[in-house]
Formats: sequence, structure tokens, C-alpha cells
Amino acid sequence: MSAKRKINDYFSKQSKQIDEPQLSPNKIQITEKIPEYHDQIESMPHVNDIGIFVNRDLTDDEKYSALTKVWVPLATYKFPLCSINEKRGLKFQFKWLLEFNWLAYSEKNQGAYCKHCVVFAKTGGVGSQPLRKLVYEAFNAWKKALEVFRKHSTCVYHVTSVVKSDQFLNIFTKKQPSIIAAICEDRKVQIQENRKKLVPIIECIILCGRQEIALRGHNDSGKMCVNEELSNDGNFRAILRYRAKGDQFLKLYLENNQRYKYIGAKIQNEIIAACGDIIQKKIVEKINAAECFSILADETTDVSNKEQLTLCVRYIDDQNNLCEDFLKYVNIDSLTGASLSSAILNGLTSCGVQCDFLFGQGYDGASNMSGKCRGVQAIICEKYPHALYVHCAAHSLNLAVSTASNIKPIRNCLGILEKMYTFFNTPKRSSVILSEIDGCDFEPKVKSLKRLCATRWVQRYDAVNDFVELFPFVVAALEIISEWNDSSATDASILLKAFDSEFLISLQVIKNLFSYGLLLCKQLQSEQIDLMEAVCLAENTVLALKDIRSNTDEEFKQIFVKSEEMAAIININLSVKRIAKRQTNRANPFTDSMNNATCEMVIEVYYRTTIFVPYVDHFIGQLEARFLAHKNIFKGFEAIFSKNQCLNACELESFQNLLEFYSPTINKDNSLAELKIWRIKLLQNQIVIKTALDALRVCCPNLYPNINKLLKILSTLPVSTSTPERSFSTLKRVKTYLRNSMAEDRLNGLTMLAIHKDVIVTPDEVLDEMAKKPRKLEILL
Repeated sequence: MSAKRKINDYFSKQSKQIDEPQLSPNKIQITEKIPEYHDQIESMPHVNDIGIFVNRDLTDDEKYSALTKVWVPLATYKFPLCSINEKRGLKFQFKWLLEFNWLAYSEKNQGAYCKHCVVFAKTGGVGSQPLRKLVYEAFNAWKKALEVFRKHSTCVYHVTSVVKSDQFLNIFTKKQPSIIAAICEDRKVQIQENRKKLVPIIECIILCGRQEIALRGHNDSGKMCVNEELSNDGNFRAILRYRAKGDQFLKLYLENNQRYKYIGAKIQNEIIAACGDIIQKKIVEKINAAECFSILADETTDVSNKEQLTLCVRYIDDQNNLCEDFLKYVNIDSLTGASLSSAILNGLTSCGVQCDFLFGQGYDGASNMSGKCRGVQAIICEKYPHALYVHCAAHSLNLAVSTASNIKPIRNCLGILEKMYTFFNTPKRSSVILSEIDGCDFEPKVKSLKRLCATRWVQRYDAVNDFVELFPFVVAALEIISEWNDSSATDASILLKAFDSEFLISLQVIKNLFSYGLLLCKQLQSEQIDLMEAVCLAENTVLALKDIRSNTDEEFKQIFVKSEEMAAIININLSVKRIAKRQTNRANPFTDSMNNATCEMVIEVYYRTTIFVPYVDHFIGQLEARFLAHKNIFKGFEAIFSKNQCLNACELESFQNLLEFYSPTINKDNSLAELKIWRIKLLQNQIVIKTALDALRVCCPNLYPNINKLLKILSTLPVSTSTPERSFSTLKRVKTYLRNSMAEDRLNGLTMLAIHKDVIVTPDEVLDEMAKKPRKLEILL
């Protein structure tokens, strides 16, 4: 073997070793390889990849995207090594994009194109031969790259394509009128009149969408009558008809223009879809400008039994405010991790979101979402390793409370409350409670029982609190109903007997402990809260519960006194259930030390030992276990919030692991120096920082670019999936039983109008969006 060949083989092996990605120690490890899901996601091109526009007829909107919004790889992007260049180890160079402004790289086809020639060049080769490289075929012979690029810059067809691109952009962006518009001024006048006709329709549809009013009626097809219609032709036509009474221009065209009378579902769908696209584009622009976001997703079934996956995004806007915005619904057919991950990434790509800036994932704890091998978070992490998965903190709190409430007396108490609501949830029985309230001098704040919340356990506090307040009236109502001559009397008697000592004490214990979790539950549903603040609130809740646990005698004494007051209402004395030496189905804490105690003391000790103490211990243990995983996520970020000038060994190690994980997004070389200067600033200026948002607002991105980026990432890490669940409420109001056949585009457009009321949509914007599609009625100025 020659020496030259040995040298080439050596450098070939070295280049292969360099291209292998290095896993940082802080990175999420996935032990099982998932090639089929990984390949499925890898095949998806980036938004506006130049390869998408090659060798096909393009619309004006696609031409504009190819010329101005074509995908450009980041400076840190690792270009792949093609098979034809494998021997020499040659790759595409990022500096070529800076030297030749017409050049575009396609990740899809792994080659270079001329974006001007892709759009406008059809012929022009030597002897009118068809064009190939840089136009219809990807160029990847990197050895001759500079020679080919410089020669292409001087070709006639390339210069012609550049001139056509400049003319097209001037006309498309309205910097100069088109040739047809310049020749025919009458056409421009006609277009303005056509736009004026459609403005009232667009404004009425926007009004209905903002107010979540159904547009269509029983008979909304055919001609529209200006006079009052005898049949119901829908809210949209009724509003348009009412507006015509004060708008002579609209009334004139409704009466005389035959084409204008036909205002059906087709034009409605186009306008609604255009409104949704406009709102979506404005939101996506802010997301891409932030260069850091997290995806929030959840799934539900709509009224037509279709699985709807809602996509929401959490990011920091240009005012350093946290935003959680709804993007779209995606109709899915399968709930496997592979299908859901593809739906999420395809949904983000179709909206125009740059997935390279994905740094977080927020889902519930279902196995298809949180699975470490085949879950959605694992598959997306395989493609975007910086996208950390965070289990919804609100779900974690709910699981902690529900698991802690599995103690038998607590579970029985909650079951009785649910049966009590079901019993009084009839007009005849509920009227008895109302009559008792009216006949009493005391006026309670509530007059009816509430149902226990099926999903949020801490929200059951309201139902428990209302029952305690209405307890005297409930007892009086049950006593009256027990004297009726029907089956209700038997049920009322059974419910009265359920009010024993164990129920009353359990009720007061639930009310007391649920009040501590209520504040945490409400805060976790807020958008303006970061993960570090959420964990801090959870820790404060645990500290408060531990304080109760250390003072159980005094705390339970107050609960016991309130239970005695409730027992006096039903004329019973608190007592202990029968205790035997050997007992398996009931608590038996009886000891010899209780023999000499008084009867009241024995009762208090018994229920404190069997109900209060176990429930507090379970509550504390579940909260610590559920939120410990959340605390491990932001390990390393804590060094940013310390005011000590020097870093200890633990902080230094955690921060270096953090830099290694987010490299090359974060510059590892000078981040440590930035951190030290940043901590000196906090110490000297005595700046009090409670949350990541507070730190972000005082951190200058020019002076501390890496620290600012880390704070953005920490702020955008998901806390809960409350925003996706709020979109489900809008889904139920928009897609109702009478509108269950609504198409997906119409559903997304109406939901966008209903949720994003702060995003302004003008009729001119809608008309410009509609004009991108060819139509008989010209509306593009």
C-alpha cells in the first residue's frame, strides 16, 4: 500500500469520527434505539427547504417564500458527508452562503441550488439543453464548488432569473404596480370595488368568530333576501341583513347584484381559514423571533368522536413576557408515540415554526407521551436532544393528592359527599334545602351543593367547604325527606346514618389539608410562572405541612372542636368505633397508656392517630416524590441565581454539565466568565431575584448573551398543560352537537378567532390572504 493511500485512509477515518455526535453527561439517555421512528422524523424537511420548490409549478406565495424565506442552516449546523465526497471528506461550507447570496442549501436533497433559477429559469443551457445542476438537480460535487458557483453567476439565464426575481418581489410586495395594473387603471378601480363588497362579509364573520356565535342556520343556502326572512338562515345572514339597514352601499348590492346574493358556506370557509392563517402567522413570527420555545400538547375527543391533538407553544416575547399561545388542532387516528410525535412535528412544521429552537416538551404522564423508549418525548428527543420533557406539574399535584386520599376514612368521606350531591341534584329535593335556607335568619354564601371535581382533586375543596357551610340545612332537609312516602325517604335515612364520628372528623381534615394545596393548584395554572418558581411553591407547601406534622396535637385539637360542633347539630357525641385486640379491617391504635385517659382524650387520640397523622404523612411524601423530578431538571441553573462571588465545587460541576448539554447553542468558552461577572453584578447592586423572569429582565443580552440564553431556556421550560386544556373548553363551545360536521380548517380558524382576541385581524389582511389563490373575482391590488 502506498504512503499517499495510507494518509488518505487515516484522514477519512478521522473525519468519520468527528462527525459522530457526542452525548453529554447531562443529556437524557435513551437506551433503546428506535430507527423506524427516527427515520420517519428525519425524512421531514425543514420549513421552506429549497428542495421542496424544485421542478414544480409554483404559486406566487410559494415563489415569494422560495426567494425570501428559504431555509438557511445555522452557523453551527453540521452538514452531512455525501457518498461521492466520502473519499476526500468534503462537505458543504457555510461561508459559501455568505459569498454567493443566490445560493441555498437543501437538507432534503443534500445539495446546493440557485434559488432564483429554481423559481424562474426554464431553459438556457448550451445549445438550449435542459438545465440540470443548481436548477433541477442538487449540486454536491464540492471539489469544484467555487469554480461552478463563479461560472453560474455569469450565466445569461441566471442574470435573467435575478432580474425576474427583483421584478416579482417589487410587484408582490406592492412596491410597484404590475404591468396589467399599470396599463389598465379601470381594472384597479374594479378591484377596489370588489374588495369593498367583501368587507362587510369579512367583518360579520370576524364578529361571529370572536364571540363564538354559530354562523350557519337551518337554511343558509341560495339567494339572500334583504327583507326579514321567515325561516332561520343563520346568525351570519341575520347580522349582515341587520347591518344593511344602515349601510346603503351594502343594501344596494344585496338587492341588485345577483352574484353577491349567493353567500354560502364556501365563502365563509375561505374567510375563516384566511383569518386563522393570519393570526397563526403573526404568532409564529414572534415564536421564531424568540429563538427558544417549548411545545405543549394534549389530546381529547370532540363531539363527533374525533381525536383532536391540540398544539400550544410557550415562549418569551420581545418584551420579556411569558406567552403560551394556541397554534392549531390536529386530527389524529392513532395514539401511539410514533403517530403523536409525527403529528406534533408535522403540525409545527406546517405552521412555519423553526423546530431547531425547540427546548422543552410539556405533556401529561401517560405512557405514550412520557415513555422513555417509545413515548413522544423520547422520539422527539432523538431528533432534538435539547428538548427536555417536563411532566405537567398540575397533573403531578393531582396525582399526589389523589394517592394520598386513598386512606379508607378519607375515601369513604369523599364518596358520601358525591352521593349527597347526586341525591339533592333533583328539583324536588333541592327545593327542600332552599326552603330551609329561606326560613332561617342566617344567610349562607351558597345555596346548593357542588359536585366533586373529577379531574382536579384540589378543586374539591370548594365542594367540601360548601357542604360544611350548608351542613345544618342538609341535615334538616334529610330529616324532612325521610318522612316522605317514597323511595327518597329510605335514601335520606341511610345518608343521615352516614353522618358518624369518622365522617365528621374526616370532613374537617380534608377541608383543612386541601386548603394548603389550593394555592399551589391555582398558581400552577398561571402562564406567568416558571418551573423554578413552581418547585419553590411546592417546597413551601411541604414545609407548611411539615409544620403541621410537628404540631399535630394543637392542629388536630382545632379540627376536633369543629367536628364536635357539627356533631351537636345532629345530636350525637363523637365516639370511637368498636376496637378489638385483633383487627384487620379497621385501625386499632389502642395502647395501655390510653387506659388511664379520659373518654374525650381517647377519642381525640384515636382519630388523630388513625386519620390525621397518616393523611398528612402521605400528603407530604407524595408531594416530595412527585416534585423531586422537576427539581432535578433545572439543576445547574441554580448557579445563575446565587449572589456569592465564588462558585463552590458542586455549583461549578453542575454549571459545566449544563453548558455541555446545551452546547453549541451556548458558548462553553466564555460562559463561566459571564457567570462570575453576572454574580458580581447581583451582589454589588443588591438585586433581588425571585424568578427566572425577574433575572431575564435585568440581564442585558449584549453583555451576558449566554446567561440571557440560559434564562430564556429556563423560563420557557413547561410548567403545566393548562393552556391546552383551556383550548378544549373553546373546542366544546365552537364544535357543538349541532355543528359536529365542521371541517378541520374551519374549526382551527374559528378557534383562532375565539382564543386570540388580542391579535387584530383587518379585512384588508384577509383580502390579501384570499387573493393568493386564483379566483374569478379579482381582489388583489
